[in-house]
Amino acid sequence: MQIILTQNVPNLGALGDQVHVKDGYARNFLLPRGLAIAAGSKNARHIEHQRKRLEKLRLEAISNAKGEADKVKALQIVVKAKAGPGGKLFGSVNSRDLQAAFAAQGVALDRKAFVLHAPAKNLGSFGATVRLHTDVKVDITFKVEASEIVARDPNAPIEGAPAEAAAAAAAEGAPAAEGTAVAGASGTAVAGTGAAGTDAAAPAQDAPSPDAQLPDATLPDATAPAKS
Repeated sequence: MQIILTQNVPNLGALGDQVHVKDGYARNFLLPRGLAIAAGSKNARHIEHQRKRLEKLRLEAISNAKGEADKVKALQIVVKAKAGPGGKLFGSVNSRDLQAAFAAQGVALDRKAFVLHAPAKNLGSFGATVRLHTDVKVDITFKVEASEIVARDPNAPIEGAPAEAAAAAAAEGAPAAEGTAVAGASGTAVAGTGAAGTDAAAPAQDAPSPDAQLPDATLPDATAPAKS
């Protein structure tokens, strides 16, 4: 389907461009959102009028983009990132970081306007392209500086840190662990001794007291005559 763009559409074209797209993309997205109008014989006169108006707007947009390009070229862009001792970044600088750096200097641009020439994973200088318009692009150089230097190597797996710490703690704590085991055994022994002491100190429940009277069957009868 042939359409004429009424606005700049990333990866498709600029305002006033006539392009061919799939019917579904045009009817379900571009046309309902007012991003384009259909090109056809039925509205040829209207299209021609629209084309002239849109061409005027396109030229104005290009002029504004060129003025914006002069501002972009004059900027000194510095992105701060956390790095290791060797300059290796924890992660990498991306288009969102560039967008934030430009916004901090008063230039608001869409994140998709930035295209890095190479991944920025270390401290240093890197290149990028800023697409201000389909007909206006600016190549820039930005610097990546350390916001802080972290002693840990960024390449070291984070998962290994707890295991290494546990191993070191186990190695250092082996004597202490043995001492703890001995103390625990001693404590158990003390506890057992205490229990035994309690049993020894307690009076026997079944032993009769000295004042208790014995049953008659156990006492000899002093008045009974002795048997020969």
